[in-house]
Amino acid sequence: MSSETGSVETHLPAVISRRLWSLIPTRSLGSTISELASVWCEATGSAAVYLGVLESEPSQFSAAMLYASEQEASSVNREIVPVLPGASREERLHALMNEAHSFADISDQPARAYYQACHRETMLGLFLFTPSVRDGFDLLVSELLDVSQRVLSQALIQGESNSGESTSTAKWILPDADKLEAMAEFAAGAGHEINNPVATIVGRVQMLLKSETDPERRQALSTIGGQAYRVRDMIGDAMLFARPPAPRPEALSLSQTIDDVLVSLQEEINQWKVQLEVNIAESLSLYADETQWKVVLSNLLLNSLQAMEAGGQIKISASPLETESGPFIHLKVIDEGAGLTEEERIHLFDPFYSARQAGRGLGFGLSKSWRIATQHGATIAAEPNSDRGVTFHLYWPAEKPDNSVD
Repeated sequence: MSSETGSVETHLPAVISRRLWSLIPTRSLGSTISELASVWCEATGSAAVYLGVLESEPSQFSAAMLYASEQEASSVNREIVPVLPGASREERLHALMNEAHSFADISDQPARAYYQACHRETMLGLFLFTPSVRDGFDLLVSELLDVSQRVLSQALIQGESNSGESTSTAKWILPDADKLEAMAEFAAGAGHEINNPVATIVGRVQMLLKSETDPERRQALSTIGGQAYRVRDMIGDAMLFARPPAPRPEALSLSQTIDDVLVSLQEEINQWKVQLEVNIAESLSLYADETQWKVVLSNLLLNSLQAMEAGGQIKISASPLETESGPFIHLKVIDEGAGLTEEERIHLFDPFYSARQAGRGLGFGLSKSWRIATQHGATIAAEPNSDRGVTFHLYWPAEKPDNSVD
């Protein structure tokens, strides 16, 4: 859809668009369906959303239902789905969904039905329980269906590629977008309010230091000023997480940017006496804001470095990945650190949280990395290794997306 000026018109709010595209391509089919149901409920204002996927080969039915009042999805998964004689795929899916969760029991609101073909012989069925529709509703639904089809198709492709592997994405740790968005709103508001008194403290300390001659008092004032500057830096991190500058992406050499980051971290690498193994083809490139991309990579490497014992190894590798939404780069950072406790798994991407000793930072690195990744249409996830350590996965666009939303 284009406006008279030739620009692309979208009915999707930017936050909804980012949430949808951030699902590509690391989620399992089950978690993708549950997240999509949540997004649909929020975007359309429906009282409930019921979303189902029917796969012909293998014959399988997966679905998720979400109530707006509860924001909690219930799901169902069945294998060896019976074939209804003479029925179309839409009719089969409709019957299966009604059997699994009776439409009459879900909501007394009228249900609007939509169907969309996905990857291969797969059908998406969707029921929106909504009392009324506003202007532009059908256009909004059309855009949501288009992106949902791409997201689900990629989840199905990813499932096929992982079918012969022992490692499953089910144990991957994925950022909680809703929680992080709420934290970002808090950080933005709190940061603005805290900055004002901190600036006043810094200003008064500088003024007093100009006329103070007593060495002990000067030392005390310097300590106050130093701590105020520390608070200011922490607030700066919070504000960058909450409201980072808009990225200015361009085509970048992956190997060159990794070399640049490793040079900047050489002191830390030497300090922890870590061995680095880098396996990156010279031909690989990605589409990113160079400064922000290096922030993401630096934070991932620092996270691994700080979890390592002396003499440990970190491996960095990358491979191209073709998806229906365009080419991606799949980058892995694999460390031999101590791994993650259950608490760390829950809070890994949360700002203000740190599993390190006091004074070693507030844990903004991974949350900032998530924020930057989502702004680029990329995805970040963590996977506990089978023996020890953690693998961080980055799925980053290799080219400018044709359907990028400004």
